[in-house]
Amino acid sequence: MTADPDREDAETVRHLRATAAAAPLIAFAACASLATGPAPTAVDVSPAAQAVPATRQGGDGNGCASPAGYRVRYPADWSTNEAGVLPPCSWFGPGEVVVPEASDVRTAPVTLQVVDAPLAQVAGPLPDEVSRTEVEVGGRPAVRTEQVTTLGLYPEGTHITTWALDLDGRTLVADAVELPGGDHERAVAVLDEMVCTLEPTVR
Repeated sequence: MTADPDREDAETVRHLRATAAAAPLIAFAACASLATGPAPTAVDVSPAAQAVPATRQGGDGNGCASPAGYRVRYPADWSTNEAGVLPPCSWFGPGEVVVPEASDVRTAPVTLQVVDAPLAQVAGPLPDEVSRTEVEVGGRPAVRTEQVTTLGLYPEGTHITTWALDLDGRTLVADAVELPGGDHERAVAVLDEMVCTLEPTVR
């Protein structure tokens, strides 16, 4: 992950616009609690059932607001970055979250950013997708993908779950990346729940 927000936006759009065959649709159990247990289980359902409410169902947690135009909640035992290299409320993880200065090293399993491009442009199929779900979150179109990397910024075989959510012409991109020594299943569960709690603050 780059320390330059403009470069980060460009790399994200380029990465998400890669072309490939669409993977099978999945749906998942989300918005049940603030990710205190195992990751949601993927199940096959009809497209009509793939609507996700945008409110938490209960439980304790923390929240933050980003100058990019969203407010989000995260687990009580997680933290987020302060303003500095990246805008505040961008990186999330257990323990203290510190964004390295001028480095591509990613130290937090979950990140959020807003890209100045429409959902259709950002959420194109990825070459290493293993699943893709098109849903609505709080009445907003969204795409959730899972991939296992082949070539790119992360070692081959890295699992990444990414959400792209329409923000009225802009797109929120939120992902959970498998990091060495981390609990990726928990990170994915946290990511799914965070997307469900997201509230746009810019209209």
